[in-house]
Amino acid sequence: MSDDTEDRWHYAGRRTFAGALQRGLGRGAHRAMVDPAAPDLIAHCLRRDHRWYWAFDERAVYLARLVRDLEMPVEPIADRLFTAPAEPDDHDNEFGNTLEVLEVLGRAGVSGVVDGVRRYIQDGERWLDALEEIAGAWPTEWWEDLYRSVAGRIASAAHQPLWRSPPWTAWAARDARIAAWIDTARRPVPPRPFADQSTATLLARLREPVHGPDRKAILRELRRRPPEPALLELVDDLLADDPGPALPAAIRRLGPAALPAARGWAATPGHPLTWAALCILAAHGDDTDAAALIAGLDWLDSRPDDLCGYDVLVGGLARIGGPTAVEVVPRLGRLWFSPHSYERPDYLRAWVALDPAGAGHCLVEGLWDCEAGVRLLAARHAPLTDMTRERLCYLRDDPLEANDVRAAAVARLTGKSATARL
Repeated sequence: MSDDTEDRWHYAGRRTFAGALQRGLGRGAHRAMVDPAAPDLIAHCLRRDHRWYWAFDERAVYLARLVRDLEMPVEPIADRLFTAPAEPDDHDNEFGNTLEVLEVLGRAGVSGVVDGVRRYIQDGERWLDALEEIAGAWPTEWWEDLYRSVAGRIASAAHQPLWRSPPWTAWAARDARIAAWIDTARRPVPPRPFADQSTATLLARLREPVHGPDRKAILRELRRRPPEPALLELVDDLLADDPGPALPAAIRRLGPAALPAARGWAATPGHPLTWAALCILAAHGDDTDAAALIAGLDWLDSRPDDLCGYDVLVGGLARIGGPTAVEVVPRLGRLWFSPHSYERPDYLRAWVALDPAGAGHCLVEGLWDCEAGVRLLAARHAPLTDMTRERLCYLRDDPLEANDVRAAAVARLTGKSATARL
C-alpha cells in the first residue's frame, strides 16, 4: 500500500463503488459494466496502486479486464509510463501498476498496447523495467527486434544484474557484453558459516553459558536442516538473547512436536513466540485449540496496521472444524473486504467449509474477484444460475484467465466436475 504522508490517504468506504474497485472485489467489477462513473474510478486505480501488498495482491488481470471490456482508450494509459514519477519518488507505484496492466492488455490483443509499450522501451527512462516485464510474458517476436533500439543503452544498465531470463538470454549470442553479464550474474546467497558443523555441535554451542555473537547464524543454519526437537528445551534461554526471526522459523518446522509448548506460548499474553505458536496450532492443532485461534484473531485485530496472518488462523479453524471454529464465520464477512486480497481465497475456502449455506453470495461475487484463487473456488462451488452460467462461460473463454480456473469453468458447465476440492 502506498504511504501518502501529505494527504493521509485512506481507502474509500468498503461498501462504496470506489472502495470495491480499490479492493479488487467482484461487486466492483460487476457494477462497472453499468455505472458511468466506472472509467474515472478505474483510471484512479491505475494512477495509485491500491494493493495492500504490491508483491502479492493481484490486480493486473482485474483492471485489464475492466479496461478491455469497457473499451477504455489505452493510449492515455500507455502515456502514464512516461509521466509516472521517477524512482524513488513513485510512492504510489503508478509506473509498476500501469506496466503490469499493459502487459496483460498486450496479451489480450488490445489494439495499440504493444506499440505503446515498445515506444516507451525505445525512449523511456525506466526502459529496462518495461523490457524485462514484457519479455517474460509476450511472444519473442513482439520484442526481439528492440535490441537495435536499446543496444546503445545496455552499458548504462551494467550496474543492474542481468539474469538468465528474456530478453538477455535471447540476445546473449549477438552481444558479448550481455553474455558476460549474465554469465557472471549470481543471485545473492546468504552466507553459511556453520554449514560444515554437525547439528549436535551447533546445539552444544547454543547451550554454552556465554552467549556469543554467532547464535543467530547458528539458528539460521539449523532452520535449513531437519527439525530438531532439542531446540524446545533451549527456547527460554534463546529468547533472552533476542534471536530474531530465525528461532520462530526453526520452531515452526518442528510441527506436532511443538504443540505442547505452543499451547503454553499462545496462552501467555505478550509472549515473543505468540505468532509462531498460533501458526503451529493452526497447522497441527485439534478441536481443543480452536478457542486459542479465535483469540489469535483478536490479537491480530489489536495490530491495526497489519492485515497479514488472518488467512493462517482462519485456515486452521476451517481444518479443525466443530462448533468453536464456526464462531469465526461472522468475522469472515469483515475480512472479505480486506484490501490485502492475497488472503481472500483462504477466507472463502473457510466459509465454504464451515458455513456452506451462507457462503453462496460470496461464491457468486467471487466469479468477478481480482484473485485467481477466489475465482477458482467460485468456479467450483458457486450455485448455478443463469447469471453464474454466463460468467462461467466468460471465464472459460477468456485467454487472460488462469488455466485451472478455465478448466473448472468447463467442468461446471459440462457437469463433468468430480467432487469439488477446497
